[in-house]
Amino acid sequence: MGVTLTLKDTDLPTSPAFVEFLHTDLTGGEFYAGSWHAQDEESLASNDGRFENLREKITFVLGKPEGRQRVLQSYRYFKEMLTGRPDTLKSIQRYRFFFVIGIPRTGGTYMTKQLFRGAGMDYKKVQNALAHDGFPHLGTLAFQEQGGNIHTSGLLQMAEYLTMVDLYFTKYGRLAYNGGIVVPKKFTKGVYSFPLIHEVIGNNAEYIITLRHPLAMIQSVLDKSGGMPKGGAFVVRSAIERWALDDWMKWGVPEATVKKMSYLDVFLGYWKRYHYQIAMEAIPTMAWTHLLPYGGASMTGAVKKFYSGFGTNMEPEPFKEAPKPDFGAQENQKGDAVVQQVAAFWKSLGLTFPLDGVLERN
Repeated sequence: MGVTLTLKDTDLPTSPAFVEFLHTDLTGGEFYAGSWHAQDEESLASNDGRFENLREKITFVLGKPEGRQRVLQSYRYFKEMLTGRPDTLKSIQRYRFFFVIGIPRTGGTYMTKQLFRGAGMDYKKVQNALAHDGFPHLGTLAFQEQGGNIHTSGLLQMAEYLTMVDLYFTKYGRLAYNGGIVVPKKFTKGVYSFPLIHEVIGNNAEYIITLRHPLAMIQSVLDKSGGMPKGGAFVVRSAIERWALDDWMKWGVPEATVKKMSYLDVFLGYWKRYHYQIAMEAIPTMAWTHLLPYGGASMTGAVKKFYSGFGTNMEPEPFKEAPKPDFGAQENQKGDAVVQQVAAFWKSLGLTFPLDGVLERN
């Protein structure tokens, strides 16, 4: 008996960022970089009006043979991931991915920028969806109130991202390294679907795990989000705060309960589980994984090593290092205890967590 399953584009629509990317490529415009590369600026990014006229743009894209071909390519990649039968997906083996994985505000944007520089590309001209967090939105299986499955839509966005890589780096890729064209990507959410990434990319990826003391990370989030909320209670003002809330809700804690918790406790829990996830997915055991504690000497030293491997003698851009935060003796002790718990968990799995570098609290 044969069964035919039909999925329409209305069931799994093309992502706005993908439409924008294809429209820009076909019209010869400048890709929307936004402010992804300016993370040292203490302000929130704004995408107001970015996705206006999407209907007109998708009509234009589908009216061009090249546009239709790229949209079909993304759905073909999606089908191959959905069924576990990679065919055309194998073509991405000609790229060498550098995935910068780390919880936000740990130096990942700096590393991503330097990797683009080392690959001979101007990071200020790279579309933010191609370079930075937020796209593809990978997550565990969950149904959305307005309809949709986060896991399935994440598969489609992953397919769109790989299609964007194939188009962009075929045209603009400048550096071949270890058998592939260098493709940098800051990929905070990669930990939530790492088996998918590893299955699709295989051994053609390097993983740079950025690590920073949770209190220093929290202070950086506060600086970017408008300071400590009144009474120290948790609120959502930024994407990072939303991600922290999502983490707790995935853990089974209702949103209303999380919003009654202290700001520090919400982020300490998010930080701990994120680093547990890194260990549980065995990312540190991958052949090409680099553990990178936060700090000027550590970051610039790592960049120099990558540049040496790339065969370039350029120097890293300066790294802006923040002062050590001080939340008070009790809070400092609580933050250090969370780091110790993560280190102990890694050790129980046979992994080594760079405890000394992270405990510096910078």
